[in-house]
Amino acid sequence: MSSVTGVQKLGAPFGTWPARLYLAVAAALIVWLAVVSSQPQEDASFAAVIPVLFTAPTSMLILAVPDVSVGWLYAVLGASAMANAWLIDLVWRRLSSRRG
Repeated sequence: MSSVTGVQKLGAPFGTWPARLYLAVAAALIVWLAVVSSQPQEDASFAAVIPVLFTAPTSMLILAVPDVSVGWLYAVLGASAMANAWLIDLVWRRLSSRRG
């Protein structure tokens, strides 16, 4: 195997533009959540709803834990974004290989 093939395999899970775009938007939403959550507020904030829905269905694991810490929330959101991007990449590669 050549080194070029090894480089292509390292970039394979997120090599398509839809997967990278999804990861970029998910990262932006997670950063937005961190910024909004750090602001003092008088009432409860629903800022976590948007990133959780964007990374659904895998992020729905957060609902299975009764007492959610902030670290657990960010870990689940990050893992969910990676899993969904991987699935987007697989589907995109499958569909583009059928076109010829």
